[in-house]
Amino acid sequence: MARVEIAKTLRIPPGPAAEALGSLLRAIADQDGPWRGFALHVGLGELHFPDVGYVAVPIKLTVGKSERPTAFDIAFASSNLPAAFPGFKGTIGVAERGLGDCTLSLRGEYELPMHFFGKLLDAAMLPRVAEKSLENFVEEIGMACEARVNQREAEFARYRFYARTFS
Repeated sequence: MARVEIAKTLRIPPGPAAEALGSLLRAIADQDGPWRGFALHVGLGELHFPDVGYVAVPIKLTVGKSERPTAFDIAFASSNLPAAFPGFKGTIGVAERGLGDCTLSLRGEYELPMHFFGKLLDAAMLPRVAEKSLENFVEEIGMACEARVNQREAEFARYRFYARTFS
């Protein structure tokens, strides 16, 4: 098992960020709407190949509540051929960082597939590919949280403007 800790700063308050994170994780777990077929991905350029595409592995995500109110216990494995790809168990959550900012963090462990052969592939041919896919996961979830919170704030501002204009 390899341990991983990844953090990303979000430019949104922690309360709304945690709410958005929870709803996004549940949508991925339920394969709901645009999150149907959600996949971890790594660009070929990140693997030191010609940068002409990416490798994507659809996942099956399970979500549980963590001890912290702004965090979630998660686990995922490949939805197709789970024995051939790394699985992950850990926690993802937000913590207050500063005025209006928070930190999205992912902590946990991933297990390389195929025992010795999987470790050999990870060390020799595709170093850090599992960790890079987790970094991309945090980046994508962070962008989605920011977009969801900013959309709600924009809708509220429009409502307040129009409610006062037409009253």
